[in-house]
Amino acid sequence: MSAETAGRAGRAEIDRIESEWEHLASLVSSSLPGWSRTGFSEEDRAARDWVLQRMRDAGLDARQDAAGNVIGYLEGEVPGAPDIVIGSHSDTVPGGGRFDGIVGVLGAIEVARMLRRSGTRLRRGLRVVDFANEEGNPQGVKLVGSRAVAGSLDAAALASRDAEGTTLAALMAGAGHRPEELASARWRASDIAAYLELHIEQGPQLEAQKADIGIVTSICGITTFSLEVRGRRDHAGTMPMDVRQDAMCCAADAVLAVRRVGSSGTATVGTVGQLTTPSPLTNTISEAATVTGEFRSPERAELETMQTAFARELAELDGIHRTSSALAWGHLDAPTPMDQHLSGLALAASLELGQETVQLYSGATHDGVAIAELAPSAMIFIPSRDGRSHCPEEWSDFADVATGIEVLLETVLRVDAAP
Repeated sequence: MSAETAGRAGRAEIDRIESEWEHLASLVSSSLPGWSRTGFSEEDRAARDWVLQRMRDAGLDARQDAAGNVIGYLEGEVPGAPDIVIGSHSDTVPGGGRFDGIVGVLGAIEVARMLRRSGTRLRRGLRVVDFANEEGNPQGVKLVGSRAVAGSLDAAALASRDAEGTTLAALMAGAGHRPEELASARWRASDIAAYLELHIEQGPQLEAQKADIGIVTSICGITTFSLEVRGRRDHAGTMPMDVRQDAMCCAADAVLAVRRVGSSGTATVGTVGQLTTPSPLTNTISEAATVTGEFRSPERAELETMQTAFARELAELDGIHRTSSALAWGHLDAPTPMDQHLSGLALAASLELGQETVQLYSGATHDGVAIAELAPSAMIFIPSRDGRSHCPEEWSDFADVATGIEVLLETVLRVDAAP
């Protein structure tokens, strides 16, 4: 479809979007910092019920599936034609912000409204989705809803436990969902023509390049680790520094090693999430310490190189500190390339609408990682102020939100017109 056709579908209604955003963003926990609406919480449940009603108000046939995904459907003209899927997630990290995920959910609903307001009917069916629990949970499982529809949320994931022993399945059931019926939530690849997700960038590149829109080339790969350091407990005042076996000092050096290794590649990063020791006493030398963290890269080979480099540095640190370290690698998620043809349609749509557009890599993971297993996938980014995200200061201007929605709509029209 041309930009003229997209123009006939109207413009995104910024006032409505901002009003809906204010309400959805307000559904947060009073016991957690920032804007916290964690997956399968009471606030998340309330938000999903509200999103479900917004989809119905927009004229969509909407429901929640067994995994908690909220799915609205707009019927197309051609029976049996594979659907176009648009959407994102409405849950947040603890202490998070008000735009991550929400923009893509409300933007997808607005696209459906724009089509209906203009009387434009797609050849293909349109699925509008708010995926459940993209951000993860205390059980350590991310992309729960999108993995459920892709068929990759297996029994092992459902059996994952948090520190108190609660399984993911129990967490989901406690929120009113039906983990025992996940098979009913799975989509068939033959039913999906394309997946498009509008999202905030969560980084500084678009703002730095003065770009309006970013088209994602690939989504980062991630490898996680847990490090257990063993030393020897001794008196802090009497044991000389040059003979100590201080596990905490080794762990502290390991944190700096993560920074060095994470800085070694073109677009690689390394982050430590937690450093703990069993004793808080300052008059005792720590006999143990635990470090958890991750490395990210757009290239699998770089992930493997960082694994090797980090293990090598740890061996050297053990020699320096007279400690013994046990390094355990968790999952290694390979980078996920976005579909080149579909991304090309999004790029052409943005350029035809007159937007300054660049292509960029996503250092954050998204539901597109799971959905790319099913269908061609693409992502459209809008700028994030100062590159801030996963924090209360997260912000995107509503004019940019509206621009992103209009690019999403034009891309949907182009996908629908393609053979």
